[in-house]
Amino acid sequence: MRILLLSDIHGNSDALKQVLENAPRHDTVWVLGDLVDYGPEPHVVVDMIRELGPDVIVRGNHDHAVAFNTDCLCSPKTHELSVYTRENISYKLLSKEQINWLKTIPTKRIVELNGLKLYVVHGSPRNPLYGYLYPDLEEDLLKLYLTPSMLAVRPRVVRADYVVVGHTHIVLNLRVDNTRVVNPGSVGQPRDGDNRASFAILDTDKGEFTVYRVKYPIEETLGKLRSLGIEEKYYKRLERILVTGKV
Repeated sequence: MRILLLSDIHGNSDALKQVLENAPRHDTVWVLGDLVDYGPEPHVVVDMIRELGPDVIVRGNHDHAVAFNTDCLCSPKTHELSVYTRENISYKLLSKEQINWLKTIPTKRIVELNGLKLYVVHGSPRNPLYGYLYPDLEEDLLKLYLTPSMLAVRPRVVRADYVVVGHTHIVLNLRVDNTRVVNPGSVGQPRDGDNRASFAILDTDKGEFTVYRVKYPIEETLGKLRSLGIEEKYYKRLERILVTGKV
């Protein structure tokens, strides 16, 4: 099975369109959360994903924040920016029906596929909405984050062949004990120094995880942000992230 993995689109329909147009052959689409906030077209992205009809989709912390009018609990580096764009972009453009749909997205999916078990969350098994699985985590901490209980004090890595996550906006591909942990990076807001949209194909038959990067018209995305009349300091921060691929 060739799975197209999409994550952290963040209202960037221009990036999503290029990904869908350039994605290699795949059998199914899985979306790992965060359709909204930061970008200029959260409403368009929600409609695109709904029309795409992914076989697996999980709720991200920004989807949750918009759906339930709560804090996204994201990194302090981007928290103020997330609050501003939620109030001044997401809530202004998303319909009530779209917001209600975000509420229906599950926070976790466990998929059995041809004898394999795939554990799918936005953040981490320990904290599905808010946990960060960064590539440079120390092994003991990584194992604790891969433990599917907030109450556990000792690591017990989830029993799964694959753990599939998003949230960090950074590609991840590593093995912990018998579990492979993968993150396709961000479609709409890469933060690893490469501003191209990031996505991946997970081939479960061959055991291959392949990351792809594709250019998209960043200037058009910035033009859409500018047309929304957002405050200059927030526009400049969004511009820097999109242009440099860094926070």
